[in-house]
Amino acid sequence: MRFALLSLAVLALGGCASFPDDGPATNSVVKNAHAPSDRHYDLVKLDYRVVSEVAAHPPEPLTTLAGSSSTSRLGLIEDGDLVSVSIFQPSSEMSLGASASDDTKKSDDQSLPTLLVDETGRIAIPFGGQVEVAGLTPGEASTAIKRALKGRFINPQVLVSVQASPANSVTVLGEVKNSGLIRLSANNDTLINVIASAGGATRPNGDVVVAITRAGRTTSAPLTIVLSDPAQNIRLAPRDEVQLVYHPRKFSTFGALTKDAQTPIEDDTLSLAGALNPSAVMVFRFERPEVAQALGLNVASSAVRVPVVYLLDLRAPAGFFVAQKFEVQPDDIIYVPHADLAEARKFFEVVNEVSSVGYDIAVTNTIIK
Repeated sequence: MRFALLSLAVLALGGCASFPDDGPATNSVVKNAHAPSDRHYDLVKLDYRVVSEVAAHPPEPLTTLAGSSSTSRLGLIEDGDLVSVSIFQPSSEMSLGASASDDTKKSDDQSLPTLLVDETGRIAIPFGGQVEVAGLTPGEASTAIKRALKGRFINPQVLVSVQASPANSVTVLGEVKNSGLIRLSANNDTLINVIASAGGATRPNGDVVVAITRAGRTTSAPLTIVLSDPAQNIRLAPRDEVQLVYHPRKFSTFGALTKDAQTPIEDDTLSLAGALNPSAVMVFRFERPEVAQALGLNVASSAVRVPVVYLLDLRAPAGFFVAQKFEVQPDDIIYVPHADLAEARKFFEVVNEVSSVGYDIAVTNTIIK
């Protein structure tokens, strides 16, 4: 929704492809914020208290992987697996065709060619026939083959190992160094394990979203949350699809500072002081209701996001210290007012229009829910 609202803000500027360089003066922003007839936003002056309240309510991911851990049993042989089978006849025992009275003592070890588990879940064992191994562990499959050889060998020892198992693998795609199938095992079955096995992310962690598709249902979470919250590092299930999606974090700037542009957030966090350095700064943000309430703003019960304009006066002695603590968030619109302007209301006419659309969408979403 935030992307859609940001796009509407651009379209509202008369079809221009970017924000205007000549926005309103600071006094016009304050005046419009206190005009109840057409006000659709709240003006909040940034100080230590406001910065602390915002920092005390960190953004929560819109979606979560917590609770999606798989309980599937790993290591079972399935259709399409490639297995190797070795049959060992102890030297003190009789091999195939020998009788217990023979004095001949010899070893008859046999390693069969790699066998494919067919669509019926069986493999062909010489002198043992078709043996069903699908759904069994390698140890259980060894017992099944030994049982099939009863009467043909005297106390044979059978070892089964899985060489390849697409059915016990996950598919890793997207922004990783080595995409492809990653086989799950007892010590390699969590999301972080699998991403590491694929070589890790090729983009900054803050710009990557991890999406997991299982049985036609997709859940996702930011990679930074997966790495920091153990509840998000879920246990994967065979045949899961893991995709790392590049989702760059950007904020918009325009006004007196520079030509309007969208700037990527390259570090994990970016303070307002690190973003720009003018005499006054305004940050337009669709704030979360819990933050707006903590700031003492009136929040409608149906609000999903609250339009807020944060105003920071960098001419005040504490201005730069506050700017260093105020974290820029993705999709923020940062505006630097000009000192003198003829078109003083242009920017906040856009803000009002977008904010009104935002409330309409919030109410609609509430009704739908």
